[in-house]
Amino acid sequence: MKNYYFQLITMVVLLFVQSGFSQTGTISGTVTEKKTDMPLIGVNVSIEGTSKGAVTDFDGNYSINTEDAAGKSLVFSSLGFKMVSIVLNGGTQVVNVSLEEDATSLDEVVVTALGIKRESKALGYSLTEVDGDEMSQVKTTSAVNSLQGRVAGVNISTSSSGASGSSRVVIRGASSLTGNNQPLYVVDGVPIINNTNGSVVGATNTGSGDGGDDISSINPDDIASVSVLKGSSAAALYGSLASNGVIMITTKSGKGSQGFGIEYSTSYMFDEINTDLQNFQTIYGAGTNNLKPGHEYDDNGNAVEIADSALATDEAFTNSLLSWGAKMDGSLVYNWDGVKRPYSYTGNNLDKFYDTGSTAVNSVAVSKGGESYNYRLSFSNLENKDIFPESTLNRKSFGLNVSSDITPKLKSTVNAKYVIEKVHNRINLGDTPGNANTVAYVLPTSLDINDLKPGINEEGTELLFQPSQFIQNPYWVVNNFNSDDKKNRLTASTTLRYDFTDWLYATGRAGIDTYDLSRKKVTPYGTAYRPTGELTQSKFTYSLFDADIMLGIQKTLTGKISTNSIIGTNTRTNSFEGLSATGREFVVIGLEDINNTTLPEPDNSYYKTKMSSIYGSFEFDYDNFLYLTFTGRNDWFSTLSYPGKTTPNNDFYWSLSGSLLISEAFEMPEAINYIKLRASYAQVAGGASDAYSLNLDYAITGSFQGQSFGQLNGNSIPNPDLVPFQKDEIEVGFETRFFSNRLNLDVAYYQNKTQNDIVEASASQSSGFTSSVLNIGELQNKGIELLIGGTPIYTDDFSWNTSFNFSFNDSEIVHTDDENTPINVDGSETRSRTAIISHIVGERYGVIYGSSYKRDEDGNIMYDVNSTIPKPIQGEYKILGEGVAPYTFGFSNTFRYKSVSLGFLIDAKYGGSVHSGTNRELMIRGLHEKTLEGRETGLVVSGIDDATGEAFTTTVAPENLRTYYGLIAAESSGISEEFVYSTDFVKFRELSLSYNFPKKALDKIFINDIRISLIARNLFFFYRAIDNVDPEASLNNLNSQGIERFGVPSTKSYGFSMNFKF
Repeated sequence: MKNYYFQLITMVVLLFVQSGFSQTGTISGTVTEKKTDMPLIGVNVSIEGTSKGAVTDFDGNYSINTEDAAGKSLVFSSLGFKMVSIVLNGGTQVVNVSLEEDATSLDEVVVTALGIKRESKALGYSLTEVDGDEMSQVKTTSAVNSLQGRVAGVNISTSSSGASGSSRVVIRGASSLTGNNQPLYVVDGVPIINNTNGSVVGATNTGSGDGGDDISSINPDDIASVSVLKGSSAAALYGSLASNGVIMITTKSGKGSQGFGIEYSTSYMFDEINTDLQNFQTIYGAGTNNLKPGHEYDDNGNAVEIADSALATDEAFTNSLLSWGAKMDGSLVYNWDGVKRPYSYTGNNLDKFYDTGSTAVNSVAVSKGGESYNYRLSFSNLENKDIFPESTLNRKSFGLNVSSDITPKLKSTVNAKYVIEKVHNRINLGDTPGNANTVAYVLPTSLDINDLKPGINEEGTELLFQPSQFIQNPYWVVNNFNSDDKKNRLTASTTLRYDFTDWLYATGRAGIDTYDLSRKKVTPYGTAYRPTGELTQSKFTYSLFDADIMLGIQKTLTGKISTNSIIGTNTRTNSFEGLSATGREFVVIGLEDINNTTLPEPDNSYYKTKMSSIYGSFEFDYDNFLYLTFTGRNDWFSTLSYPGKTTPNNDFYWSLSGSLLISEAFEMPEAINYIKLRASYAQVAGGASDAYSLNLDYAITGSFQGQSFGQLNGNSIPNPDLVPFQKDEIEVGFETRFFSNRLNLDVAYYQNKTQNDIVEASASQSSGFTSSVLNIGELQNKGIELLIGGTPIYTDDFSWNTSFNFSFNDSEIVHTDDENTPINVDGSETRSRTAIISHIVGERYGVIYGSSYKRDEDGNIMYDVNSTIPKPIQGEYKILGEGVAPYTFGFSNTFRYKSVSLGFLIDAKYGGSVHSGTNRELMIRGLHEKTLEGRETGLVVSGIDDATGEAFTTTVAPENLRTYYGLIAAESSGISEEFVYSTDFVKFRELSLSYNFPKKALDKIFINDIRISLIARNLFFFYRAIDNVDPEASLNNLNSQGIERFGVPSTKSYGFSMNFKF
């Protein structure tokens, strides 16, 4: 906290100091391309030795307000052009420049590990940088989702939990069988927290939901760039933190500002349920046995209405979630509430239940740059109204970046972000209790979901419309279930750099990331499955402190050899404290307070970990065409320190990478501008991050008559000799550019292997534990990444930029335990209890393992035909699909004609599968389109009699179809193979159509730039292999990818945005 106050004081002082500077002149002009005389966009213009600068606009113009700059150099630089330096006379000047193309000038600077800026040509590994404006063009509630389809080797998926849900990001395949596989996030050089505060652990889990993640708090309008460090060599300097790769976010600053500036942006998006996905049958209505609701068969087998209205209503009530009734004909029939309504198609109930959602984002930023300082102050407000009724998200983000040259040798930077986030009514997922999505999906199309409103009966309790207490009236959930989250988060860092000489410097950096999360969740009194109600109240506090001290050298050693090297030390402290209480049975109805419950059960959890490190990076450059970099890091872990432990509490990792610029070493044909070969090897580590996992500990696990009691914590035998897993990776790559840098190609091949992964192996029941923790897991990934891009057309009026990326990751489970027993991912069992996500030796990561049809040698399905209805025989449990798609594609384009630009992004995934619990329930209840076959004349079934081995053909009568499909989908004895679908898709991910007002139209007003845009996201699929659910649907963001069940439907979004610069 002292550090926080110190930073605030520093910021205030810097802001006041800047007001003492005065401006005495303006330097302006136009930059053009010498060969074509066309204006150049995005040229960096800076006054050497100061922080003053600008970037040329759409018309190639720039303007810099500055103090007396006489004798200083004005420098013009842009990738692919020769740098120009002009000495200034002082005062107001107009400096127009024409830049000459330079095919060898490819010194693009990118942000690498520890926030160090390096020339991209020196890198011996793959790094992809995405511009912040590209990510914020079409805003989402989580900025990381904007990376979908843009970076080869990065697989991003979201849980089906609405706008406030979390994201799963995996780079180059999973590193651990059961541990965390998400990357490290670094903001302005300092690692930050990214927790998922609650997940749906299995389709049988009740009353749970996605608690959101922390990376979504990042304001997309504050992002200047995102660097994705994909390979282990790229991330090795972060040691054990970087086993899953690193995503580095650099936020915007006031550097390059033309004096005092204000930027305001606003966007508004409408979100609609994508009804194109649903393909329900709409011919047969509610009921069973091919009968209308409230009907029965008479003695002659004719369908007649039940004479007793109470009995007729009871029959309609009992079968109100079944669509095995008669063909809809418009006649009046009893409904579940005793009211007669037309037996007709009432429309898409999903479309009627879910609202039109909206996301409004308003951001304002104030920036200023001086000779020796710059700052940027920003505020953003995001208001989201989810398509799920009464579910909302509000996020207020404050940002401040201040940089100052305190002396000519001492520079300081202070960054601070403060976020206030409120979520109302997070959405329950998993099993049916509390999951309002269930009824919206399976309600027969002859019933109108609006007739279930308001979901409450005269007694003030849940209005039931069907017999099961575990299937909620969706409007009871919407109007009476109540949950609220509030998060207050501070992320701040400060950096000091002192230049001892022009080649030797020292840097100190410290950062904190801390937040409080308060959560209240109420299951109201009168809920059918919990009549007396329940309340859980929690408060969690997370804190992370991270600090580095580095000594760096940038020096030419001989005429042809130079070095860019650092050595440093790091300390990192991570802590958590959680307090919660759960109470049932509200004493006073309507008072939803923990003190109004009977004997609330408290819970308290705490941990604190620390890691200390030393590291170094040594880069050598020979004649600007050969680069070699060695890195090393040693980490010491508090989590691996325990008295009597025989294994070390530290680990050392290293990497070696190199790049060779063939185009610099040898003369190339005119068409080839650049050729680079790169290769790297690296070791990183991971796991063993959990506190107190080396020995037995105790926990308070409940209470009895107001007295707490405890027991041994956990079901696993601890292992005091645990060590982190080790991950080794090699990478080779090739980069080239052609035709005056108009076309570029980047290809990478990688292979990584994790050894000594921490897994839980089965333990003898006599031990009193279910498993033991061991370093025995092994898995590997092999893959290829391809990026093709460029600017095929560029004229004064028209340009076309395009980029295509492709990646393939081939994972394999190498070892689990001494018997190579499959490892079933916790919480991945399907609701049918016939499939699970499993890691099986010799197979890819996370396969869907479940029951199959029993078949003969020719593949014919075998049946039990001893009864009137043939029953498919459950065969062996086997691999039915892969939960993670190994192939990903992305294709983006931007077309510009004068002041109008059109951009779009198409992405695709292939090779994945999902066990669809939604489609299973639709089939059970007769709403799936497949159940139409045989409704009139019966379903013809052919197969092999399991008893005799003989072929047979029979017909299942229409009134028996429900039973037949129920046998296929039965719990425990059903056939999961029937409900595993390919998740292949090609999606139109993003669209933007923008207009930039010409500078001439703004000359006489105080606005420097105006851009208006029409924007859209997830508009449609070009192709999808599954009906009724989105191919990207997922129950959670954990390692159990490949299962879904009654999540929030996917949306298509469209709207507008406007951006003003003053």
